Formats: sequence, structure tokens, C-alpha cells
Amino acid sequence: MSQKTHHSPWIAYVVPFDFPEGGAGARRVLGNAQSLVAAGYRVTIISAQIDRSGGDARPFAPGISLASTGERDAEHLPRALKRARYIFTGSRTRDWIARAPTPPAAIILYSGYSPYLLQLTGMARRRNIPLIFDAVEWYTASSTAGFLKSPYLWNIELAMRVLIPRLDGVVAISSYLADYYRRRGLAVAQVPPTLDVSALEPVLENRSADGRLRLSYCGSASNDLLDTVVTALMRLDPDGARIRLDIAGPTAEEVLGLPGLHGHDAVPPGLTLHGRVTHEQSVAITRAADFTIFLRRINRVSTAGFPTKFGESLSLGTPVITNLTSDLAEHLDDGVNGLVCPSHDPGDLANILERALTLDPAQLSAMRRAARATAEADFDYKVHSEALVRLLAQCNVPGPDRTLMENDVHVR
Repeated sequence: MSQKTHHSPWIAYVVPFDFPEGGAGARRVLGNAQSLVAAGYRVTIISAQIDRSGGDARPFAPGISLASTGERDAEHLPRALKRARYIFTGSRTRDWIARAPTPPAAIILYSGYSPYLLQLTGMARRRNIPLIFDAVEWYTASSTAGFLKSPYLWNIELAMRVLIPRLDGVVAISSYLADYYRRRGLAVAQVPPTLDVSALEPVLENRSADGRLRLSYCGSASNDLLDTVVTALMRLDPDGARIRLDIAGPTAEEVLGLPGLHGHDAVPPGLTLHGRVTHEQSVAITRAADFTIFLRRINRVSTAGFPTKFGESLSLGTPVITNLTSDLAEHLDDGVNGLVCPSHDPGDLANILERALTLDPAQLSAMRRAARATAEADFDYKVHSEALVRLLAQCNVPGPDRTLMENDVHVR
């Protein structure tokens, strides 16, 4: 873990999951790390995964290195023991940072909530290291009884309302979270999910092979109201003659169990199921579609978060059909880079799909180009570098070395 003293300040980015295989969370962290590197900082992502290569930081990408602390060593234990171990999660990460020959200029914690905050806050205060939280969600129960029965939700409420307001700053994924923590007096940077847009090859021309409207869905059926989408399709095009929906993520059993397919013994012809797929496969499915489609209920969870798949879809030149949750109204221009569904009602969605069916290839191609342009303007990691630099400056973090923007430098 030796640090070369002539290098610019380094940032410890702590994640409580596997990296880079940690799904949308890992992609969020990578985008922010790339923003920091583009500004001239070095970043070490400190992951909770168990890694046989040991705990030393190793190069991962230009300006970014990766270390593993093995915090996630209780996954195989019974629930009671797993919960007991969870209480002390973050101690190995705290010790890893404390052992570094050169202390980080700042620590950014993604998720982790109360256990990590309780482990890191004291050490950061003693060593005068600014501690910043990357806030991307605010889970809640559907009922008071559900909340009272969930220690995990107690932990989140403690973190969001008590522990995080005591930190130095917040990177907020949404205006809801940004406004909340600004009101609590913290320095805040609002940064949506970002990615390297230039690294993704879009499809900018409509290429329908069979004349059907091609829709794609990649994700979790419960989070994105897949049943509403399927119900609308069954009303509008039960035989799949005009619309094809590619579904990645849910299993065939999960899809057939949706209420909208009640009475179906087999998957309807308009649905193509891919099951669990890699991120690379989901990218290919999204790229090939005319539209990505998903809907979400409007509640605290959807308002505080931001759908990672939205910016990813636009980056691939694929417009989006969805209702307006979170800050999507700032990015989704109806009829330009996607179609806005007025609600998550199946009837409203069926009307939007009817409208999509009227679009000719030239219109679809124009929407693809607009989608890509929006991604370049709003979701590329380079666009948000300055916001993170301003946040770090507010937290009294030393400025970056701008020469790193032109050099491939790794923390070793």
C-alpha cells in the first residue's frame, strides 16, 4: 500500500459490496471515481469482498486502484450470526485506511449506513479526514408494522436522519436527497448515475427486422412494475404481432407468475425471456431495442433514488418509455428522447404504446440521436467532475493535480 508522496491527494471510496460486480451500485461508484480522476485525484475503491489477491491496493483503471477487505465473510452463516457480524461491519475497512502510509484526503462512503458510519466517523475525526456519504436511496417499509419488524430499516433511518448529518458532505443522486441534506447544513453535490458515454457504441438508426416495435426491460420485476407493462401488452397486442418485449433479469417462473399473465401456461409470443444475464448482455439487449420501458410507483424510494438504467439506455441511443419519478422530468423530453407515461396505470401505458406504434423509422432514428445527445450532456462522468471538486473544496480537501488528467497514474 505504498503511496508516492509526489502524487496528488487520493480519495478512499468505500463500498460494502463486491466490485466491480456489484450491479448498479458498482457502476455508480465507478462513474464517480472516473469523475474524480478526470479532475486530477487518485481514487482507491475499498471493497468489502473477499479476494484471494490480498488486501493491498492493485491497479484497476487509470487513476483508480482496488483493495478488498473481506468484510463480507458472514454470507454463509445463519441469519442470527450474520446479523451479529453485520453490526461490526466496517471495522476492517477502518483499519485498512488507518494503516495507509499516507492518509486519504477524504473518505467517500457509498451505502453501508450505520455500521460503516459508526466505524469510520471516529477515525476520520481523529485524523482530520473529511467523511462524505454517497446517498443514492432511502428505503422505507410499506407500513409501520413492516418498519417495526425490520432492523435493517431502523439502521437506515438512524443513518439518514442522525449519523449522516454529522458528516462533512454528501454526494446526492437526486434533488430530493440533495435538498434534504442542504437543509441539514451539509455541503452537497448532486450527481446522477454517470458512466463513460464515449465508451459505449450506440445504435443511431432504426433497424427493425420484422416491423415490430422492439421494447426491452432489464431489471427486477417488483421494482419496475413489470406486471403493469405486461398487462398493457396483453391488452394491446396479446399475440405479439406488433410488439416484441425482451425481458432480462426475471426468470420464466417469475414472469409467468405475474398477475397480468394469469391463465397463461406458456410465455406469450410477444415476450422473449433472457433470464439472468451479465451486464454486457443487458447492454446488447438494450442497444437493440427501439425503447427501454419501465414504470415505478411514486413514493419516497423512487423519489430519493434515480434509475441507473435510464442514463445507460440513452447512452446506447435507446429512448425510454417511463413515468416521471425522481428527477427524470429534467432529462426526459416527451417525443424527443423518449415517451412520458402519465402514470403507472396499464391503460395509460397502452395508450403510450399505441403512440409509439405510429412512429416511422425516421422518427425513431431521430429519437435515438436525441437520446445519445442527452446522455452526453447529462450523464457522462466528465460533466460532473467540477461538482465533485467544489464539494471536496467545501469540505477542505486539498485540490487535485490536474496533470493526472493526461497521465495514467495508479495508487500502488
